[in-house]
Amino acid sequence: MALWHFAVLLLVSGTAPTTASMLNSLGCAPEPTSKDQAVRVFYTTSMVPSGCEARGPTNPNLEVHVLNLRYSRSQMSSLLFNVSGGAAKEKCQAVFVVNSNISIFLNIHQEGDCHLSIIHALNTYLSIPLSEDSNKTSLPVSNDQLLTWAKETYGGVSSFAELEDPQQIHFQVAREPSTNEDCILAQDFNTESYLEVEVESHKVETCLDARKTSEKVAHILWLQQSSPDEGMQTVELNVKMVCKDGRSEDEAEIPLTLWLKSHQNMVWKMGQRLSFLQLWPSGKYSLPDFGMHNGMFLPDNKEELIQRARSNSFVVSYTEIPSAKTITLEYDRLCGPAAAVTSPPAQKTLNLTVMVHRFIDLCKPWKCLDSSIEIAVPKIYLAALPARVDEITLKDPSCRAKDNTTHFVLNSILDKCSTQLEGGIHVKNQLILTLPLFPEKVTVPFECDLPEKVSLQLYDTADFHSPSTPVIEANQVTYVEVSFRTAIKQFSLEIGDCFLKTRDNKPQLLFHQGISLSYSVMSLQSPSPKTQRFSFIYKPENELWSIESATLACVVHLNTSNEKRGSYEGSLQVMLKNLNRSHNQGLRIGTVLGIAFGAFLIGVLLTGALWCIYSHTRPITKTQTISTNPSASESSSTNHSLGSTQSTPCSTSSMA
Repeated sequence: MALWHFAVLLLVSGTAPTTASMLNSLGCAPEPTSKDQAVRVFYTTSMVPSGCEARGPTNPNLEVHVLNLRYSRSQMSSLLFNVSGGAAKEKCQAVFVVNSNISIFLNIHQEGDCHLSIIHALNTYLSIPLSEDSNKTSLPVSNDQLLTWAKETYGGVSSFAELEDPQQIHFQVAREPSTNEDCILAQDFNTESYLEVEVESHKVETCLDARKTSEKVAHILWLQQSSPDEGMQTVELNVKMVCKDGRSEDEAEIPLTLWLKSHQNMVWKMGQRLSFLQLWPSGKYSLPDFGMHNGMFLPDNKEELIQRARSNSFVVSYTEIPSAKTITLEYDRLCGPAAAVTSPPAQKTLNLTVMVHRFIDLCKPWKCLDSSIEIAVPKIYLAALPARVDEITLKDPSCRAKDNTTHFVLNSILDKCSTQLEGGIHVKNQLILTLPLFPEKVTVPFECDLPEKVSLQLYDTADFHSPSTPVIEANQVTYVEVSFRTAIKQFSLEIGDCFLKTRDNKPQLLFHQGISLSYSVMSLQSPSPKTQRFSFIYKPENELWSIESATLACVVHLNTSNEKRGSYEGSLQVMLKNLNRSHNQGLRIGTVLGIAFGAFLIGVLLTGALWCIYSHTRPITKTQTISTNPSASESSSTNHSLGSTQSTPCSTSSMA
C-alpha cells in the first residue's frame, strides 16, 4: 500500500442543496457531537474572543490578570492552569481573577518564584487550595462588569481574556508591562506573548451512526482565522485514530480523507506520516520527507464544501475552528471490513479510567478517622464524566456507599470491607465505581494514615503481658504503658506530665517534666524508645469505700532525627475503686476502742441520770421524837430558827 495518496480532482458542482439536506442525502445529518461520540477535535490558540492588556496597578510588583471562562456545555469541567514565572522580578506578585459560567475544577501548577493569589467564583474549586492565598467570592458575569470590578478592586488590571471551552491554560507572568494606560476590550484579541489555551471544540458536527460505517470516510476542518497582512502562517495537524477492531493504524484498510479549509497563506504541517490518510488542503501543506506542496481551491461556503467532500467519501464530521496553532483530530473507527463492535473500544474504556482516576484524585474523598475510614464522594465531581456513576463500593462489594443526593457516603471500621492496615497506621483499600454504559468497573486504589494519637494502656503485672480493664484500685500498684501512633518511622518518646484527675478533687500529679513526684511513682524500663512504662499507687484522701470515674492523662514529647520536638497529649477514662479493707475483714482496733469508750460514757451518763431521779423522788422517812418539855432557851432558839428558815406552806401552817 502506498504511503501517501494525493490527487487533484476536478469536480463539477451542481445546484447546491440546503444545509439541512446536505448530509441527509447520504443518510446522515451532522449534529453537535456528544461526549460519547467517536470524533474529538482539540486545538491550541492565543487568539481570544475578547481581551485587552495594560500597564496594570500602580504597584509595579503587582500583576492582576482576569480570566472569564465560557463553556458551551453545562456539565462540570476540569481546567489545568499552568503558570510560569518567566524572568521573575523581585517581589513579584500575581493576582488571577477567575470567573466561569459553569462549575469547574481548577488544577494549578506553578513554575517560578512569583507569588500567586487566586480570586475565584463560587462555582470554582481549587484542586490544591492556596489557603490564605485563595479567596472565593461572587463575581460579575459579563466581560465589561468583571473588568470594571477588577479595576475598582485593584486600581487597574494587567490583562483580560475571555476564553471559550478551555481545557488547559498556559500563562506567563513577570513579563515587561504593557505600555497601554488602560485595558480596553477588543474583539479577537491576540495574547500570544503571554497566554496559550488548549481547547476541546464543542462545535464538531458528526453523523450519529458514523462508527458503524466501513466506507471511505471524510472529516472537514475549517480554520477560519483571517489571513495575516504579510508572511505565511503555519498550523500543525495531528491525527490520532483508534481501530475498534483491534488493528493498528498501519494496518488500516479503509482510507481516511481530511478536507482542510483555510486562507491561502496558511501552511498545513503534518506532524506524522499515516499510510491510510488522504489530504485535500487549501493553501499549502508540508509533509515529512516530502517538503512543501501547493494545495487546491476549496469553496468558501459550508454547503458547497460538504458537497465537494461527499462526492467520493462518507462525510463523518464537520468542524469550524476560529483560530489555532495546532489541531488534533481523534477518531474511533473501523479499520477493516469487519462488523462494528457494540461494546466500547478498549481505548475509550482506558480514557474513561484515566478520567475517573483524575477526578477522584482531585477530590480525595477518603478520610482516615481514629478507628475507621470515611468516604464522601461529591456528585458534583462526577458530573464531568462521560457516563453516569450508579454505584460506589469498597474492595468488598458488600460495603456499598449510600446515595444521599449530593454525595456517595460510606463509613467502615478498619477490620471490615477488606481494608488493609500496615504498621498500625497505614490504611489501604479500593474504590470500585460502576458505570452502566461501560462493561468494566473502574478501580481506584487509595490509602491514608490514621491520625497521630497518644495511647495509654493499663496492665495487671510488672511483666506487661496481660492488658487489664481501665480500673485503678486504691493502695494497689497500677502499671501503665504509653505509646504513640504515627507514620514517622524513627523517633523516641519522652514523658512530660502525667496526672490522675477525679471529678471533684484536684488532679493528683504523677510526673512533672518527666520527673516522678512521689516514691509511689516509678519509671520502668521500656522495650522500645517508642514507648514509655511506669507504675504508681493511687492513694485517696480518705479511707471511705467508693467507686468513681476519673481521667488518667499524659503529655509526651516526640523527638525525631532532625531534632524537632513536638508535644502530644493522650488520656484514658478509668474507674477508681477505693475499697476499704475493714469493710470485709472486721472492725479495726480504733473502731473497737471508740465503740467501747462510747458505751462507757453512755453508761456513766445513764447511771448519773438514774441516781438524780432516785434522789429527788425517794419517800419521806420517820422524824426524830421531840421532847415535850424543852428548855426555854432551846424552845426560843428552835422557834426562832424555824421561823427564819422555813418558807414552805407546811412550815407556815405548823407555826400557826
